[in-house]
Amino acid sequence: MQFIAICFAAVCGVGPVTAVDWSLGKCATRTNDCIVIDARNSRYGDRTHAKVDLGGMTGGIRATIRARGKSIGKPDKSYFGLKFMFNYRDPASGALKWPQAEHRGGNFDWTTLELITDLGPSPVGVVNLTIGLQNVSGFVEFDTASFKVEPYKLYEFPRYNQDYKVRYPKFVTKRPQLRGAMLAYDPTEDDIRTLASWGGTIGRYQMSRNFQIIDGNLDFPEYVKWLDGRLDLLEKVLVWARKYGMQICVDLHVPPGSVRDNAEMRMFTDRKCLDLFIECWETIARRFKGNEDVIYGYDLLNEPHQNQHEVPYSYWDAQRMAAEAIRRIDPVTTIVMEANRSSSAPAYEYMSPLAMSNVIYQVHMYIPSDFTHQGVIGGWSPPEKWPNEKKGWNKEMIRERLKPVVAFAKRHDAKIMVGEFSAIAWAEGADRYLQDCIELFDEYGWDWCYHAFNEWRGWNVEYAGDSLKTLKHVGDTPRKRVLINGLRGRKDK
Repeated sequence: MQFIAICFAAVCGVGPVTAVDWSLGKCATRTNDCIVIDARNSRYGDRTHAKVDLGGMTGGIRATIRARGKSIGKPDKSYFGLKFMFNYRDPASGALKWPQAEHRGGNFDWTTLELITDLGPSPVGVVNLTIGLQNVSGFVEFDTASFKVEPYKLYEFPRYNQDYKVRYPKFVTKRPQLRGAMLAYDPTEDDIRTLASWGGTIGRYQMSRNFQIIDGNLDFPEYVKWLDGRLDLLEKVLVWARKYGMQICVDLHVPPGSVRDNAEMRMFTDRKCLDLFIECWETIARRFKGNEDVIYGYDLLNEPHQNQHEVPYSYWDAQRMAAEAIRRIDPVTTIVMEANRSSSAPAYEYMSPLAMSNVIYQVHMYIPSDFTHQGVIGGWSPPEKWPNEKKGWNKEMIRERLKPVVAFAKRHDAKIMVGEFSAIAWAEGADRYLQDCIELFDEYGWDWCYHAFNEWRGWNVEYAGDSLKTLKHVGDTPRKRVLINGLRGRKDK
């Protein structure tokens, strides 16, 4: 008899993890500790739910279960398909969380499904567990005795070059602080002219295709063709940048292969994707060598995200290999490297510098994301405001979160660039948040780019409204006034 089975074991140092109140779907049957789900005749699949008490667990956790499947269909959305998922409400922010294991389809033999997530500093307690198939047909079998939940040290990665001091050429050290914005997907000369008129001196040129779409860039010939087109446009952007006195950060926003179902980049495990990633940077370096007067830097990998420790090629090694390939072609142009966890500030606690001169290190600032991204991901979320003294959300909280970056810069004499920071248009106090960020970036002397100029309306400072549905172009907003004053180096609103 084939079956899905769930067995609950004790978690080391935490106590037993138990499941109660099973809710069986229409395709599910249960015999003792075995639950059978056969949804081969249902295109909507079938799911079974339970409550799991995680007790006092906080921080990183890893839930695993062995499974094999048969005839599992391909979902039309990335969050559908085979399910091994927790669902809970974050006790601090009230936001809903939906961490789940990597999806698998078709037929696969016994393998371990892995769900890795960060519960945060407050105990979550009881979470909802979902197993089965969502919006796809198929058959899947779980090994009940293999199920376990255990603490997991999410972000302990090897450290390298801890005594290295970064050296920079005079054209970098003598350059004044640069302030600007992420450019639109297809920037025009008018975009460059307008941003320069606002006071901008740097634009981050994003080359983005199928962003965050699972396996969205596995057609390598098509990806190369697309990149060639983006580089053709970059040629024009550099002409406009010279004309209006701006620098351009060249950002490969989405790498070959894109992300896997667990949100990690496919090239960390797929050598073919990594090789093409390196080849793409070789192409860029050969084509744009000699433009260091207008190219701020080669931004190697936008927002790398690696949870799993043991992968063939880490977020750090992938960038190191690309940087070394670039240096063999172009020894002059600055390289821009990003940290793990979407280049977030906490990841600088274990960030290592390259043993290479003229590398600028980039950080992205969306902390707290419950404020900056409210209503952006997953639909509705509780409205939040800035500042919020009850939650400790204020300028000093931002300063505290940026301490790992400040320490990294001091330890390695490294220059820092803030590649992205923002708050969604409808967030109450978004202008004050931007003001606090800009004041700190200027205090530290970091170059910065607001996210984003004349791009998606949710980030566009010329749009206003209380939700995505009500956003309208109004031209002038408090966020726009803060941004322009920041670009011009003024502290008043």
